[in-house]
Amino acid sequence: MKYRSIQTRLITFMLAVTTIPLLLSLIITFTHTRESVKEQTVNENVRLIYQGATNLMNYLRGIDRASLSVYSDPHFLRNLALDPDNHRVVAELYATLQAIQTGTQDIHQIYLHNQLTGQSTQISSNLPRREFRQAPYRKIEEFGEGNTAIEPVHQVHSYGFPPRPADILEFEVITFYRSITNVPAPDQYALMAIDVKLDSILAICDQLYAKGEEQLYLIDSSGSIIYSPDPRQRGQALDDPELMDVIAQAERGYYDGEDAMIVYEKLDLPYAPWTLVKQVPHQTLYKHSTELTSINAIIAILALFTVILGTLWISIRITKPIKQLTTYMHQVKTGRLDVNIDVTSPDEIGILSRRFQTMMDTINNLILREYRLEIANKTNQLKALQAQIDPHFLYNTLQSIGTLALQHNVPRIYSLLSSLANMMRYNMRNSEGKVTLQDEINHVRLYLELQKQRFRDQLEIIWDVDPESLTTPVPKMILQPVVENYFKHGMNTHAGVGRISISTRIAEHGRLIVVIENNGASIEEAELISIRSKLETAFHHLNRNDAGEESIGLLNVYMRLNLYSNNHAELIIENAQPHGVKVTLDIKPQESE
Repeated sequence: MKYRSIQTRLITFMLAVTTIPLLLSLIITFTHTRESVKEQTVNENVRLIYQGATNLMNYLRGIDRASLSVYSDPHFLRNLALDPDNHRVVAELYATLQAIQTGTQDIHQIYLHNQLTGQSTQISSNLPRREFRQAPYRKIEEFGEGNTAIEPVHQVHSYGFPPRPADILEFEVITFYRSITNVPAPDQYALMAIDVKLDSILAICDQLYAKGEEQLYLIDSSGSIIYSPDPRQRGQALDDPELMDVIAQAERGYYDGEDAMIVYEKLDLPYAPWTLVKQVPHQTLYKHSTELTSINAIIAILALFTVILGTLWISIRITKPIKQLTTYMHQVKTGRLDVNIDVTSPDEIGILSRRFQTMMDTINNLILREYRLEIANKTNQLKALQAQIDPHFLYNTLQSIGTLALQHNVPRIYSLLSSLANMMRYNMRNSEGKVTLQDEINHVRLYLELQKQRFRDQLEIIWDVDPESLTTPVPKMILQPVVENYFKHGMNTHAGVGRISISTRIAEHGRLIVVIENNGASIEEAELISIRSKLETAFHHLNRNDAGEESIGLLNVYMRLNLYSNNHAELIIENAQPHGVKVTLDIKPQESE
């Protein structure tokens, strides 16, 4: 039975589905990584050698363009045919050749033999010099009848001129030969040789291979080495007939030699039939693939053991208690917060289960306690907010009524006293948290009637009340504190008739909009910013013990609006034009309870 159990079959299945793919992956990786890395290395080297050949061609084209600048000088060809003893002619020839020598990188010296006058001229960093010769220097005669050619690497020489103490003749150059003709006629006027230092060529080639691990050669069509990591090989013939045969068959490519991978690229220049050849030994070529395969093998073996051990552990020690705990969690998710979690295992899963049970008990107790506290706190806060009304207006009203009673014996006194009584009765109805907007409007009318008696013709009241809005439930005492602010802070009896306008309407989605505007004094910008900042944080103050310090006036109204609308009300205060203050209450209708 032990070997036929579901748990045993599960372990066997999990080991099979993890071990077999992992082993197959290891074998496939080991088999294909070698060729993949080889292909990647070859592709990288093909691109690298191509870029190197491009850089060399651009460099040689620059020298070729410099040698062609003699045709840009309108006097150069004419001066070749003039009297060689004419100092002006000589000076102009010197100037043209020196411009080429100093304006192009790596040019060591220029030799020019004038076929028309038999004059040979040498231009270098020292003073130029010339002499009469029947024939050019022997080396320049060997380059043939073409327009251009390049002599491979050789030791610099002085073209038959006697050496000077400042001359340095112990370094190698390549020589660029150009035939100067009377274009478009084919008549040859002169032969020019430009000795070019190897600095730029060496710099380009040094970037194309890893020193100590790879080999790079730059050879011409005859196999003469222009560049080699070993300076002693430069100028010598490359002894590799097989490589020369392969190069002769294609412009570019690669092939796998006996000991190394060969990558080559020819320079597409008629006067420089050179070839870049890079040799990557097999040991270097497969070095990264061998390292990568070894690392993959180690990681795969470690992963295999980890999977095996993890599978055994999960199947035997974790799966069952986790499944039980998941069942209990699902019951909690459905709302059964009093579920009894019965997992008795002594390991971490058992500890987790017991802690989960303790947590659920604590949450239940906290929910009940916090629910009761929330109800009590909101009731107390509401009563406190409703009770914190400034009695300042009441004292002024009583004084006005008393003065009126002394001066006039009219029924108006009774009306004012009735208004005051109704207001006090409305304020004392603390048991009502919400009223209709009609009740609030009536209360404000009574308040303004008393203020009208006080200020008489100096106060004008404008009403624009939408009848559909009067049945909207609102928190008690939200309009009178806003209106009261005008008499406390904004009214100026010396600035003409004061005006208060109160308008209400129902906006889209059933929102109640109440706008209270006056023409009193505007609020200073700094103070307005401070008031808005307090309003933004007002609802947070409601849940703190120190909220009472600022819960007066607008702050009082805004906190009670948010308390009754679940923080979905807005109180916008702004200055009116040309002066005055405008307060807008935007109240979202409360959902049915």
